[in-house]
Amino acid sequence: MALPATFFCIMLLLVIPSAHSVSFTFNTFYPNMGGISFQGDAFTSSGVLQLTRNQIDSNLTYSAGRVSYIQPVQIWDSQTGKLTDFTSHFSFIVKDVKHGSTSYGDGITFFLAPVDSEIPPGATGGYLALFSPDTAINGSQQNQVVAVEFDSYQNPWDPTFDHVGINVNSISSVANAPWRSDILNGGIVNAWVNYDSNAKNLSVFVSDTQQNPAFRGTYSLSYTVDLREVLPEWVRIGFSAATGAAVEINNILSWEFYSSL
Repeated sequence: MALPATFFCIMLLLVIPSAHSVSFTFNTFYPNMGGISFQGDAFTSSGVLQLTRNQIDSNLTYSAGRVSYIQPVQIWDSQTGKLTDFTSHFSFIVKDVKHGSTSYGDGITFFLAPVDSEIPPGATGGYLALFSPDTAINGSQQNQVVAVEFDSYQNPWDPTFDHVGINVNSISSVANAPWRSDILNGGIVNAWVNYDSNAKNLSVFVSDTQQNPAFRGTYSLSYTVDLREVLPEWVRIGFSAATGAAVEINNILSWEFYSSL
């Protein structure tokens, strides 16, 4: 007896592993908007994401916040072992609030972490709302964090300059490059973070061009990492920032993301 075509279609769906690509664009942000979740001191105001406290009349020190895309993102498939490619482009401002101060901090990150990840206790200052002081340095697998940091304060584990860094399970970057930040003037920064699943290469391109910024095809920084060995299959993606005794304003202006698993 001939089997109907619908039977074969159903069987095909059963044997082909499902995979999930993600694509979104946020050109502005507003209170109570969908698609975004907040932790710690993060909030929306004036069309941007405020990652740390920024009210002039409040205490800006020792603030920590995170903002993430509300849906989990699949970065590899446990059935096939396939890794995703992804690209994230975002614009942001890190600004000194003391008008010419030479001390500001601590920085901002784009991160990937487990879906249930939350800001650890004590993760202000140089821990950038990502790491517990107890496990920040040793690269513990329990951290399960991959991040690109834009670091504006020189802690003991940092190079002696503002820098872009790639972090794998540790607040101490596995790769870094100088960041020509314009924190004193609050200049807009554009960044592209790309992951090439074939080369297992995580790359960052940074531009401070104000007029029509675009990815030029030359990376500022890159590092080879197999995300399957560091992160769970499903992750949360987003931004974090923190201040310590030194303070700054940390704003995300826009964000787009695309993955192709």
